[in-house]
Amino acid sequence: MRPARTIRVAGHRVELRPCDGPAPLVCLTVHDPMAERLLGACRDEGCPPFHLLEVTGLRWDEELSPWPSDPVLGEDDRFAGEAPGYLALLLDEVLPEAERLAEQRGRVVAGYSMGGLFALWAAHACDAFRAAVSASGSVWYPGFADFALSRPLSPAVEAAYLSIGDRESRTRNPVLRTTEEASRRIADAYARSGVRATFALEPGDHFRDAAGRCARGIAWALRALGGRRDAGA
Repeated sequence: MRPARTIRVAGHRVELRPCDGPAPLVCLTVHDPMAERLLGACRDEGCPPFHLLEVTGLRWDEELSPWPSDPVLGEDDRFAGEAPGYLALLLDEVLPEAERLAEQRGRVVAGYSMGGLFALWAAHACDAFRAAVSASGSVWYPGFADFALSRPLSPAVEAAYLSIGDRESRTRNPVLRTTEEASRRIADAYARSGVRATFALEPGDHFRDAAGRCARGIAWALRALGGRRDAGA
């Protein structure tokens, strides 16, 4: 692993952790930095090598929601539908800068929670990624399941991974109760379309082992893309 590089792009904290040589570039959107824990978990998984591009410091609800929505979790929700703008920022500024510093062989878009929702939406919205990883993704988002089930993924997408905690749908909130069923249906639909897709049911609630869940998804996606096993990422 080469030294990390940290930059700021439009108020976002972007950290690149390049590996040695050409490898897939994993673009990970998470709420708080987790690179050290994630890479440790990836080593435990025997993950193929990859360059990690971690983006944090977002206006979480605003920038990761694919279209505007009324509040779901509480009155502080700010689902402004700004995901197209964040995707444009990644494609136009963040990814080109990362790829100037690390030779990439294919891109994977990944994220946790709303970041996982964004990863799946981006896999429909553009042809920049070969795989998508949605760890505990917010697929309960109003209208998203219908969107994912009725529109094809980009032809560039070869693999998709969805996971959810086994307690995430055990809630009084009628929207959140749909999370596990929606995740399963979306993964099944992707598989039927010819994409290598899988669903994983993880133990615990939404806040358990975020780095480990992301690592397992990334390891699965890289292997699905044909990456070799390696003890380091």
